[in-house]
Amino acid sequence: MLIKLLLVLLFSTLLNLERENRENKPLTIDKNLQIKVAKPSLIEDIKKENTKDLLGTLSIRKINLLNKPIYNLKSSKNNIEKNITILKESIFSQNSSIIILAAHSGNGEIAYFKNLHKLKINDLIIFHHHDEDYTYQIKDIYEQNKNGSIHINKKYQHELILTTCSKNKNKQLIIECDLK
Repeated sequence: MLIKLLLVLLFSTLLNLERENRENKPLTIDKNLQIKVAKPSLIEDIKKENTKDLLGTLSIRKINLLNKPIYNLKSSKNNIEKNITILKESIFSQNSSIIILAAHSGNGEIAYFKNLHKLKINDLIIFHHHDEDYTYQIKDIYEQNKNGSIHINKKYQHELILTTCSKNKNKQLIIECDLK
């Protein structure tokens, strides 16, 4: 009797989950009969936020930085103390663009660029913007003296620049990427 009741509860729960799971979210049942519905991806979570604030996401698979939100320049969320920040010097145009992103390195929850130093020439970076993935390839990696500003010579038609504090004291790490 107890087994029948458990089976009825299990199938009833599965039917309810199936109705809620119309967005094709993976549904699994492990060997202990625990029901797990996969959590929506970060991109889906971000889309639920106020999307006028969201510019896109950044992914660098090599260092396990995946789908990190990038907020518009005027958004209060475009803050280096909370997120990866797009700098006001960034320029967006179909003919020529330069996107400059900065984040903390070191330790802690907001040290999004803590492993940037592990990247090499030709590694790939994906910037997701307006339902499109833009793949950038690293072309140059160098350091500059840390003095509150960085000097960048625009070399490519569509460029992505990543910057953070270097492991070397008083230096700024700069990674230049070209749209592939």
